[in-house]
Formats: sequence, C-alpha cells, structure tokens
Amino acid sequence: MGQKTFLLSLLVLLTALGISFSSAGQSSQKQLDAIPYTTEHRQLVAELTKDFETAIGSEKIITHLEDWRNWETVENYTYGKDRGSLPMIADLDALHPYFKEKITKLIATCKRKGIELAIVESYRTVAKQNEYKAMGKKYTRATGGHSKHQYGLAIDVVPVIDSIAQWDNARLWKKIGSMGEQLGLRWGGRWRTLYDPGHFEWSGGLSGDSLAKGLAPYVPKSISNQYPCLEEDLQQLAEYWSAWESEQAMITRESSSNPESRPANKMNSNSTAESRSAIASGMK
Repeated sequence: MGQKTFLLSLLVLLTALGISFSSAGQSSQKQLDAIPYTTEHRQLVAELTKDFETAIGSEKIITHLEDWRNWETVENYTYGKDRGSLPMIADLDALHPYFKEKITKLIATCKRKGIELAIVESYRTVAKQNEYKAMGKKYTRATGGHSKHQYGLAIDVVPVIDSIAQWDNARLWKKIGSMGEQLGLRWGGRWRTLYDPGHFEWSGGLSGDSLAKGLAPYVPKSISNQYPCLEEDLQQLAEYWSAWESEQAMITRESSSNPESRPANKMNSNSTAESRSAIASGMK
C-alpha cells in the first residue's frame, strides 16, 4: 500500500500542476489529456478504490454478523419465576418477521389499553429448550428442536404493574389473550394441559414436529408483498440463531462439568439448524 499511496499523491500533484499550466497557457490540450489521465493512472485509481471498498465492505459484514450479540436477554428470576440458568433471549428482532409484526401490534394494542407487556422470551435455543425439559413437565413437554420457539414463531410475555409481573391475574390474562387471538395468534391460555397464558405463537397451522422436518409456515399472498426480502431475512436469522446455539451449547458444556450446575439433556442442534435452513429456503 506504500507505493500505491505515493503514486496516488503524485497523481493529485500532477492534476494540480496540469490545471495550473492550463490556466497560465503554458500547457497544451494534448498534455492535459495525457497527464494525469493515462491508462496507467486510471488502473492505479481503480485498484486503490477496489482496496478501499473491500476494506469498508469487510468491516460492514463483520459488524452485521455480530448483530446477534446485541439482542436483549433476560436473566433467571427477572420476572419472579425460576426459568433455568441459561439467559433467555427477549428480543423481537429474533422472531420471524411476519410473527414479529403481529407481536409488535399486540404490545401496542395492550399499551393503548393501559397494559404494559414485558418480553420474557422470544427465540429459544435447543440448549435452553432442553434445560426446561430437564426441569420437568410443568415447564415443557417438547424437546429441543420441537418447540416453535426454536423457529422464531413463539414468544412468552407477562403484564407488569408497578414493576411487578402479574402471572396470576386471570382477568388481565383474558384481556391480553383475547387481543392476541384477534390478531390471529394462538394463545397458550386456551390449553387444557400445561396452561401457559403468557405464550403466543403463530406457525401457519404447522406443529413443532412439522417445523422440525423442515416445513415452512405459509405467509398469505395478500400481504407477501409487504416482505420483499423475507427469504433473505430468514436466512440471516438462521445464521444468528446458529450463533446463539453455539454460544449456549458451550455454556451448557461448561456447566455440565460443574457438579452444582443443573443437568441438561443432550442436544441435537445440527438437525434443528438444518430444519431452520430448510424453512428459510422454502419461504418464498
């Protein structure tokens, strides 16, 4: 780069000299055409421009790939309940774009009604799912890769009043559940087994097992034009999810070597990653 920098400086100097000579009438038009605009000079400028663009582009790519680290997380007992040792991802950007929009509307609708909703957990890794599984049936019956959380299609929320989570306010939950259902969401407050009023999901009618097999939820054609980059967005999400999988799988492995840590089930994150990739590629 030293030689190129020197030549670029020389190029600027020659340009200035060329303009000066022209103004004084001491240089011919032929000289101006030749200096500094020779083929060699053009080549040099093109190479330098390419080097700078590559450097800037690489920096943007690195920053882009690290975006997943900026997702909001929630620690255990933040909202008064034991939810395991692994941090919970509580960021709307971790959700499927179509589902994210519905949840955004739900939160806004609740706010207009004077209800503050806190995000407890959005996307959930296989490691986190298996941690819940190990904690017992009162937490979940789905193993890692079979929950809609692993595909950005489910979220857990809780209403908050005066900074206190209202887990047992049945009347308030019914209001929230009704608003969610009006948006086309499936509400966990309707479940007879494993009653889960803070849970909302949308999967186009697909089960967790179907999602694990790589089937993709259908986004209505009537609104598909609102998501012109849906496939690219989902592919990017799959990369972020994979990064979180690696992060929490490493934490799980390190914790398993500690006798005081909570035992975690063995995970199969590879098959889940393949299923999510299939969903991303099939979402057109």
